[in-house]
Amino acid sequence: MEKLNIIINIKPCEYSIELNPETVTKEVLSVLEENSINRISLGVQSLDDRVLKVLGRNTDSNTTFRALENIKQNWSKLFSVDLINTVPGQTVKKALSDISKVNYFKPDHISLYSLTFEPGTELFNRMERGKLKIISDDIDTRMQNESISLLESFGLERYEISNYAKTGKKSLHNLNYWKMGTYLGVGPSAASTLLSTNGPFRLSYKRSISNFLNSKTIEDRTEQELINPDSFLLEHLMMGFRLNEGIYIKHINSIFNLDIVDYLKTVTDKWRNVIKLSENSISLSLEGLSLLNPFLVDIAALISEKKFDLRVSEINWPQT
Repeated sequence: MEKLNIIINIKPCEYSIELNPETVTKEVLSVLEENSINRISLGVQSLDDRVLKVLGRNTDSNTTFRALENIKQNWSKLFSVDLINTVPGQTVKKALSDISKVNYFKPDHISLYSLTFEPGTELFNRMERGKLKIISDDIDTRMQNESISLLESFGLERYEISNYAKTGKKSLHNLNYWKMGTYLGVGPSAASTLLSTNGPFRLSYKRSISNFLNSKTIEDRTEQELINPDSFLLEHLMMGFRLNEGIYIKHINSIFNLDIVDYLKTVTDKWRNVIKLSENSISLSLEGLSLLNPFLVDIAALISEKKFDLRVSEINWPQT
């Protein structure tokens, strides 16, 4: 923290840190507050030990309850919690119980993610071997719908497909990603999206920790590439449609010098039952958010077929 204070001499309005339950102590919380951290994001995932075991977490529910109580007693700034549902073996009742138990500690923000099976992970391998059974579509739908209703009953507004916040407590850190702002990531596997003299570019650190420690230059540690206009448009739409507010028409038009309403017409016509189109924005309804992935597949196919004539250096980004 002392090193960061030297580098970052002007504190951001949101200065956040992610913690696992087993790392939370009164002393840690004190150090964070003394160093201007004003948002904690706690990776709870679940308060059911069976679910934690499936997820391979190195903690248990008792440790998590102690961490939550510690934060309640010793932390006065913003407080976020991450939960996961649709875990094999998890029931709707258990998923709702996690939300209710966490809400007792009055977080300002809850992120509720559905479990995904990423190729190459232990969870994916166990599923492939038949050791884990994915929950049915019916239970998935019930779990999502009832979770949304419960979160909203606790005064948490859904502002992104997986994120809920009290009024004025949205995560500025994550909103910057979803609204495609510039950001800098440092360390193995970290990525950045920045502006160069030639247009937007992606800087990605290699995964190897030994490479990161032993390389003498940033060129040796990273891979860098200009982001082509088609890919960049897709990223803006993939991120923007995650948000309840969707994408802002003038904003996208200005960045890419096109009429986005006309450009997306074949897709929005196909999905007209779940599209909300106003003078200022295009967004998805609640039902549409539940169908986000197939909707984005159609957008990706459209961009692949319907390329537009724009050089990387002509992309008008970023915008305030």
